[in-house]
Amino acid sequence: MHSKTKWIFFFLLASNLTFGQGEYDVYDPFEEVFQGMFEVGIPVYIPEDTPPPPPVPLDGGLVALIAAGGAMAYKKYQGKKGKEPR
Repeated sequence: MHSKTKWIFFFLLASNLTFGQGEYDVYDPFEEVFQGMFEVGIPVYIPEDTPPPPPVPLDGGLVALIAAGGAMAYKKYQGKKGKEPR
């Protein structure tokens, strides 16, 4: 009796594996997303020997921001310098 159960289990397992490896139509939701993703396209043109970008002058707004940031940093530094550690 025990041998018969083993053979039935083996047959069911083998038929399940065989059916699982067969070809069947399954809807793949990512098929449209990846279509054409890995195709080689037209090469991108990268110009060579271009002149360097022109220098950007520091206008008044940028100088004011730099000065304000320096003033805040100095103020925080002076505030921490006067306090004693606990």
